[in-house]
Amino acid sequence: MLVEIRADQLLEQYAAGVRNFSSMILTGESLYELTLDGVNFEQANLAQVNMSLTQCRESHLRGANLSQGLLWRTDFSRANLEIANLSQSKLVRATLKHANLQQAILAKTDLRVANLQQANGSDANLAGADLRYADLTGMTLVGANLSGADLTGANLTGADLSHAILTGTILKQVDLSQVTLKGADWNHRQIDVSRPTPNPVLTVTESANL
Repeated sequence: MLVEIRADQLLEQYAAGVRNFSSMILTGESLYELTLDGVNFEQANLAQVNMSLTQCRESHLRGANLSQGLLWRTDFSRANLEIANLSQSKLVRATLKHANLQQAILAKTDLRVANLQQANGSDANLAGADLRYADLTGMTLVGANLSGADLTGANLTGADLSHAILTGTILKQVDLSQVTLKGADWNHRQIDVSRPTPNPVLTVTESANL
């Protein structure tokens, strides 16, 4: 059962040592520039909430609804966001290092210049996501849906895109030489390599042999 709680009540309780806010509905639109490390928002409804510049490191947000949220520069390092809904949220320059994003919904999410180093995005839905210049170093994206996503200038060094859906994925200025692409679905791919880049970009044929 979802329980409503106002933002000011949540902050008072957090300051008093409470960390469990699972299955709650936040009333009030702002949790801006706060420290909420270790908080438990599992199955909570935080849709359209402004959490920009807030620290949620090592927090529990499994199944939480964060859709259409303002999450600019929010720090979700080592947070559990498994099956969370982050669709259409603004995660520009957000930090998601080592975060668990398995089966998370990130469709049409703005992740420009976000840090997703070593994050686990297996089976995540990133269809239409904006990942321009994001750092995906060492990220696991096995079986992820990246159809229509824009990865222009993204760093994919050491990333695992095995069996990922890459239909219509934009990979301008991307070096795929150290990316695992076994079984990736390239059907109707869109790879624009018209501009010279400082790093080599593999062809689909070459990538399939990795």
